[in-house]
Amino acid sequence: MDEIVPATRAGLLTKRLLVIASHAVEQAALAQRGAEPMVVIALFQRLPYFDRESQVYAGIAARASVTVVGLADRVRPDLPAGVTPVLLRRDEDLAHEWSVVVLSPRFGATVIAQDLEDVDPRRTTLESARLFHGRWGLRRDEAYAEVVRLRDALGDRLPPVVRLKIDETLAAVEEPAAVEVEQCTEAAVRKLVTTIERQTEKSARLAEASDHDQGIDRDPDTGLHTLSALTSWVGPSTDTIPIGLIVLRIAALSDVLRHHEVRAVIHTGQNVAAVLSDELRPVDRAVRLSESDFLVIKPAASDDMLAASAARIRDGIGNLASVYPFVPMSCSSTWMVTRRRPLPLRAMQCQLDLETSRREWPCASGDLADVMSQTAPILPACR
Repeated sequence: MDEIVPATRAGLLTKRLLVIASHAVEQAALAQRGAEPMVVIALFQRLPYFDRESQVYAGIAARASVTVVGLADRVRPDLPAGVTPVLLRRDEDLAHEWSVVVLSPRFGATVIAQDLEDVDPRRTTLESARLFHGRWGLRRDEAYAEVVRLRDALGDRLPPVVRLKIDETLAAVEEPAAVEVEQCTEAAVRKLVTTIERQTEKSARLAEASDHDQGIDRDPDTGLHTLSALTSWVGPSTDTIPIGLIVLRIAALSDVLRHHEVRAVIHTGQNVAAVLSDELRPVDRAVRLSESDFLVIKPAASDDMLAASAARIRDGIGNLASVYPFVPMSCSSTWMVTRRRPLPLRAMQCQLDLETSRREWPCASGDLADVMSQTAPILPACR
């Protein structure tokens, strides 16, 4: 049997690992019984991330002395009874933090991570690919220190009665921590987290492959994703990750059908898909928007990366004239990095409409690449 390497406790952490660790910490809070005071503080970045866990925190609030949830929002959210909301400014460090801290006199657990606004390109979905830097563990002394830090960082945004209860719980921590028990428990949990993370990622990849084989949310002519596939891939409607978008306009395949046989049309669609797929990391997506418009999505990509990728795609499309069925095709493109949700695809298509109406695009790929490299980054209507 392959050896399972325990999940890292600190350093570079994926969202999938953080979700599993956070759920473990939350379940530990739900398991607390008796009259001992307990403090739970969690920072969720955005409300959509909390919404999926609201029932869990309703249960935690029924057991804890204090349950605080921090969110970057302008309006005070309607949270379950017993949960104290704290509004965070989007430009402060806490708004980029994913934290769950549980502390009682004899128990402590933490998940503390800073959003790097980057992705692991090997992952299969945008949310699971998000990367953080931080640590997690089942150590009471760490939890104690984090409660103090978060209490001080949240400051006057905590109601006086909440601060008082936090201080009372901190004062109740008197006995030395059971370090050996914590280390043994943490080692077991690390192995479980590793196994669950690997199996979850494996299941996601198998599901992706199965959907591809069955043509679910796929364009039948090219095998590329359709727009309907983006909802589950993007995940919660938040702006935590910048997303690179390339919209391409390729000569409509209906034109190919009018001048060539069906077999040529099929091969041309497959050739176009192959050119786009060559630019994809596992986390990226290629989507057919319409008969002539295509989309390449690259999370956490820079403008330079998008420009280079778009140039390679244009060259690849131009070179299809030398590949069976030898159909000459032209391609124009525009790109941008955005945090907007939903994705501003229509604005980018309008940009291509505008550029197309302004000039007669040359058919030669090299000339077209030169023209687009000068005009595509200038997107006042799209940015």
